[in-house]
Amino acid sequence: MLASGRSELQIIIDLYEYNSYVRNKYLKAIFEKVPEEERYKDRGTSFPSIVDIFVHMIDNYRFWFLYAYPNKITSFKRLRGEMGYTLKALIDENERIDNYVLNFVHDLKTSDLDKGFSAEGRRYGTVMKLDLRQMLVHVIEEELQHIGEMNALFWQMDIEPPITEYMDWVHAKQQGRI
Repeated sequence: MLASGRSELQIIIDLYEYNSYVRNKYLKAIFEKVPEEERYKDRGTSFPSIVDIFVHMIDNYRFWFLYAYPNKITSFKRLRGEMGYTLKALIDENERIDNYVLNFVHDLKTSDLDKGFSAEGRRYGTVMKLDLRQMLVHVIEEELQHIGEMNALFWQMDIEPPITEYMDWVHAKQQGRI
């Protein structure tokens, strides 16, 4: 138990709920605020366009939760590039993976965090050995990184991004507004 009285697992679950809430706001903003010609414009970022960055975030969840953790990496196919996507397909896939991930983290027990597994390290040409805790924290970190990147792109287009600070989310949740 941490000083706050909350367990490590409770904090991880909160962060997954927060990222889910924020990700859905970004998906809506991309398709409601960003003109179509700007959505797919190559901006020289980690992935070419703002939509590609968003799709990568969904792919990151798909990769780790549906393929790496259950040891099915060889079956993984990216949404970006290989499978293509439409707005409806993107909304559907985001909802599908979001529901899967939230159910997954809500079903975890503290002892699950230490479960080890191996994943092919594409970047390093080796097999990574990690535990579920490391995977869960990595996926949180990866998404936060790309949300910041999308914020910069929104600002470059003179569009206000749908920033929701964690503490604002906590407060709204405590008041039953979320």
